[in-house]
Amino acid sequence: MPENQRISKKLSIAIPTYNRLAFLKECIRSILGQTFQDFSIFVFDNASGEPVEKELKKFNDQRIHFIGSDKNMPQVDNFKRIKNYPFQSEYLIVFHDDDTMHPKMLELQTSFLDKNKNAVFVITAFKRVYNNDMFKFQDLSEEAPRYIVYKNNYEFAKATMSWLEYAFNSVMYRTKLYRVVDFSMFSDFASLASVIEVSKNGPCALIDAPLVNYRIHSSQDWRLLKENYEDGAINTLSFFRENLPPVLDKKDKKLFCRYSLNFLLRSYADINRGFSDFFRFMRRCCREGLLKYSYFRYIDIRGIVSMISIILKNKKILDMARIIKDFFKK
Repeated sequence: MPENQRISKKLSIAIPTYNRLAFLKECIRSILGQTFQDFSIFVFDNASGEPVEKELKKFNDQRIHFIGSDKNMPQVDNFKRIKNYPFQSEYLIVFHDDDTMHPKMLELQTSFLDKNKNAVFVITAFKRVYNNDMFKFQDLSEEAPRYIVYKNNYEFAKATMSWLEYAFNSVMYRTKLYRVVDFSMFSDFASLASVIEVSKNGPCALIDAPLVNYRIHSSQDWRLLKENYEDGAINTLSFFRENLPPVLDKKDKKLFCRYSLNFLLRSYADINRGFSDFFRFMRRCCREGLLKYSYFRYIDIRGIVSMISIILKNKKILDMARIIKDFFKK
């Protein structure tokens, strides 16, 4: 690819993919339908058994670039290819191949970063989609979405610990600040740790509107738990604590205690090896200094649902809880 072709675009959109061609084509359709058009798309295919390159050519768009692989590799290695790729654009998004973008998402994000030169990234809310209606979005024509600005990573970390929901694949970074933390250390929680890591560089913002349609399906990556999931949860919570001041005031200490308990309960519910193994996990968390049994007075609805799931050894309870939550958000 000519070097000037990359440089001429303001935004690079990287999409890691593997054997999700139908979803990928819908994803790309949503990108090509954006009101903002100054971008290049880089599809990092992990040796799919489907004709990804052939199908991408049918879009007949010179902004779409196929980056293949001779052999299938662990997912983490495909992300490392993105990390090491010499993007020359001002901004970068790493988007999921099974999701879709609101038509105004890129316009709203680039406009914010253009106007706020000290902001390191802007992220958006999302909507879970349980059917195939991936192109049904909120109408933003009457009222502009709200922007919530976090002055530093401490503010952003506290918002996250207050269960702020955002789509990790919606993060628009300033490309020079893009970082990917060690996946082997954080397992499934690497995206969360990466966003917190980048937030150390300055202010960031959330567009408080569901600009990503997040597809719910049986082969989602988060349903296929990676290795070292338990270690990843513990390391992520330790990383959070390291990003907070050494001494917390009473309010923030309570916030961390509440988040620690319910984060660890939800994390173990995803593993769910049974109640006796759950006690082993709790004891380990106590030894790591991340949990005290007194924290159980801070249990919230997420923790209660997780406990029920653990006791009954039924992960479907978590799925049902998400569906009920989304129903009442409408």
